[in-house]
Amino acid sequence: YAFALQLCPHGRRSSPYMNYMGITFHLCSSLNNGLPEWQAGHRQVVLLGLDQDLDVIHRMSLSLS
Repeated sequence: YAFALQLCPHGRRSSPYMNYMGITFHLCSSLNNGLPEWQAGHRQVVLLGLDQDLDVIHRMSLSLS
C-alpha cells in the first residue's frame, strides 16, 4: 500500500469550509489491491503543523491525530 497526504490550502469547493485549509491522510490502492485495509492495528497518524516565526512569542503549532 501507499499513503497519501493531500493539502488543500483554500479548502475544497464541495465543502462548507471552503475558506479553511484542509489536510487529509489516506490509503491508496491500485486495481489489483482490492479494498485497502489499515495494516497497523491500534496505530494512528499524527499531523503536526508548526509556525516558525522569528519571534518566539508568536510561534504556534497544531497537532491532529
